[in-house]
Amino acid sequence: MLVEIAIDRISPITSLLDEVFYQSSMDDMRCAYVDHVKRFNSWIILSDYYFGDDKTNKVITFAALPYLGGLPQLQSIIRALAPRDIKHTRSIDGRFIEFIRQLPALNISFIFEQDKYFAWTSSAEFQVHMVEFCEILSDYVAFWRRDTLNPTRLDILSRNIRHAQELLRQKKKIRVLCEAFVISLLGGYVGSILCRETALTDLCWLSDRDRTNELGNNFVRDLFQVTLIDIVKRNISFSFTTANSNSEEWYADLIRIPDFITGAIAGFDFDNPGNSTAKPAALSLIGVYLANNKSDCFNYRFHINDEGMKVQRMMITCKPPSATLDDVSAAR
Repeated sequence: MLVEIAIDRISPITSLLDEVFYQSSMDDMRCAYVDHVKRFNSWIILSDYYFGDDKTNKVITFAALPYLGGLPQLQSIIRALAPRDIKHTRSIDGRFIEFIRQLPALNISFIFEQDKYFAWTSSAEFQVHMVEFCEILSDYVAFWRRDTLNPTRLDILSRNIRHAQELLRQKKKIRVLCEAFVISLLGGYVGSILCRETALTDLCWLSDRDRTNELGNNFVRDLFQVTLIDIVKRNISFSFTTANSNSEEWYADLIRIPDFITGAIAGFDFDNPGNSTAKPAALSLIGVYLANNKSDCFNYRFHINDEGMKVQRMMITCKPPSATLDDVSAAR
């Protein structure tokens, strides 16, 4: 099923993602997952990231699931089956893999090549993109002020925009700014999929503790929400529980779900599976859960070259191990 691609977006990246998702993925996503949960209106998005340099890929994973209550019980089960993050795990309890298979969760991972600056060829290219994005977003804020009943909220957004512009002017914290932008944009996009495909009216984003949460006054929250609203053109009830790089989040056990998927994919070489740097625990998750999974795990890789940006849906297949591509591309 094709969807009309919007051109009135603050970021053209979300339009590119629409092309990829609605041409390569939504039939699978609806049939295996969405059609079974679309009646639920309260949702949670969990997120985890790997931005290091010692694995094959940088990865951002979002795990979405309807809020059915019982979070303490869910956390207790996860804590018993997977007490540590995947980087501190030598082997994975098979019961945990079966547990996440049974969860009504939709896992979406975005993959970035190590020799690129996330979705750009260089820091300089990202800075040009971000300067333009801030200018466009400022114009949107001015337009929204005409009819707003909550100018205080827009004042906070404006201050965060100015904070980003000042960082760009001084060329400070550019890497963190890029990470925050990509996380928020992609998280907001995943939220928009839920908005468009389910009865969602309430959304809570639980992010892994990360330094990106320390930018401005919840800068990542603002960009997540702006991206979501920009796509779906309506407001929803949105809450955000953040944890900075030094905090201990109360929901740490829940984050284990995207953490395990992120860690496994970070070490997997889609072009040369035999050269993957994934550790034994990650390889077991890949072989038993991620491989050939077209029901609740969807992976997308950003590929950047001189011709522009394209995003590919990636499948991990077994016998023999390889990566197959459903490729839809668009130039910037």
